[in-house]
Amino acid sequence: MKKYIIFILSGLFLLSSCSEDKLEIEQKGVVTEESFYKTDADAESALTAAYQMFITNVGGYSSIVNAPYVLFNLCGDDIYAAGNNYGDNDFLAAINEFRYDTQNSVVNDSYKGYYHAIYGDNLLIDKFKAGTTPIQKRCVAEARVIRAYCHMMLAIGWKNPPLIDHVLVGSDKPANSESQKALLDWCAKECEEAVSDLDERKSVDDKDGSVKVTKGFAWSVAGKCHLFASEYNEAKSDLKKVIDSGKYALVPTDRWKELWHVEGDGDEEKIFELNTVENSNIGTWSGKIQRSTWMLPNAWNWRSDKLVTSPTMQGVGGWGGLGVNEKFAQDFENNDGDSPRRKASIISYKEFMTDLAYPDDADKTMTEDEKLADPNRGINSPEGLYGQCLYLPLKRIYTKADVYPNSYSVNNYLIMRYAEVLLMYAEACAQTNDPSGLKYLNAIQVRAGSKHISSTLTLDEVKNEKKYEMWLEDCRWPDMVRWGDLDGIKNAGKNIPSLHDEFIAPDKPNYKKKHVGYLTYSNPNEGKTFGFVKGKHEYFPIPYSETSTNSNITQNPGWGTASSTNPASK
Repeated sequence: MKKYIIFILSGLFLLSSCSEDKLEIEQKGVVTEESFYKTDADAESALTAAYQMFITNVGGYSSIVNAPYVLFNLCGDDIYAAGNNYGDNDFLAAINEFRYDTQNSVVNDSYKGYYHAIYGDNLLIDKFKAGTTPIQKRCVAEARVIRAYCHMMLAIGWKNPPLIDHVLVGSDKPANSESQKALLDWCAKECEEAVSDLDERKSVDDKDGSVKVTKGFAWSVAGKCHLFASEYNEAKSDLKKVIDSGKYALVPTDRWKELWHVEGDGDEEKIFELNTVENSNIGTWSGKIQRSTWMLPNAWNWRSDKLVTSPTMQGVGGWGGLGVNEKFAQDFENNDGDSPRRKASIISYKEFMTDLAYPDDADKTMTEDEKLADPNRGINSPEGLYGQCLYLPLKRIYTKADVYPNSYSVNNYLIMRYAEVLLMYAEACAQTNDPSGLKYLNAIQVRAGSKHISSTLTLDEVKNEKKYEMWLEDCRWPDMVRWGDLDGIKNAGKNIPSLHDEFIAPDKPNYKKKHVGYLTYSNPNEGKTFGFVKGKHEYFPIPYSETSTNSNITQNPGWGTASSTNPASK
């Protein structure tokens, strides 16, 4: 002990014996804040940093997956949070079954991620808001639209969280926005004012124009804000500008399935997506993984350890966390039949056996009957696939091209595509008795190859079409809330299916003869508090970490006070 004390004292003596002027050494390679935010190059650098904060905090991984993406989809009536068994990745299942609290990591990471991204935008805007050059004005405009988009998603998810339009200092304690509508109106105005300083996408073939903020994206965000604020004429006006620009188009039917994979990056349908680039100069952990959805490919790909073999397209072994809701699957097939859209979104268990390629297929040509009798495919677990019905997901399954060997994703993170713009415009028309939106609704249906083509434009027709076209694209749950269509989730967390295969079931007629799927049901939430509560679950709770440190924040209805919603205080 004595030698350590002597060493410390000796060190202090040496430091105290140095002259003060010798300690004042200028730090090398550092630019002061006062000298940095000056030039066009500085503005471009600040914008690059803002995009980096956007992609890592919103489009990158958090909660080991991608928090905003799973959050805005898990509450809907069209998916199950599946997996190995009940309790597997329960931080996700708790959202799907409305068992989450104010400290759920997905809710917290989403909320904070949007505000972290907003900080990068505010830093640029504060420093260059008086900029006079075209480049500085464009950089500010792009940051304003990103900031507006993040606030829009916060308004959609948390109703009236704080509006942060400048860089905060440590003593600042922002309060809630005046209302959800006021926040949405602010977002729309920000985008509309920024448009004049933004670049326009050059053409439908301009891939670079899909990974930066453009006039088209600004008008799209403004239109969505007006739609969610029930300002339908304003929504039509903004969204029609995107349509009339001629810079976007629906991809052909045979390329619909590419929209969520690396081969569809930057295509003509993309309004905006976050660019994930395989760059050898970026470190794997500090760069590539943080810019990706990381373990989302694992979380949502098919449960490979419960399959004899996986289809050859599957890019990485999966945990089977994405299940297709039974009723949604039945409705989808009734609406679309065997359309290319339906079969690229969800496939029956039989189609899973026969329509996809397996390792066995490479050695010989197999008939459908031979595939259905092949012992080298199908479910190999008597427990079956928990949370799966007779249809399996395909639309968001990550392929080999979509993932790097370390399992993180390399395809771009989709923010908005042209089909959503057309559907939003059609809805705004339906809400105002304007039949001009029918042709855009029909364009979506025809491109899908659906057997259902609307003959008149009604809100119900738009709702029906959007449910299928925009499945797993952050739309269904927010739409259900604003439309008040919440009956479809009244049984969330009840009668959870598991998919089994008769081929391995000794008590079934097709044992060792034919792959035929069948379901069993369980109620593992019995006796627990779960399920949608009206007046509470329409909006996510503001995280406990925020309400417990900022007395100016008012928690959303149904979530109690800061102390009563903290599980640690119970």
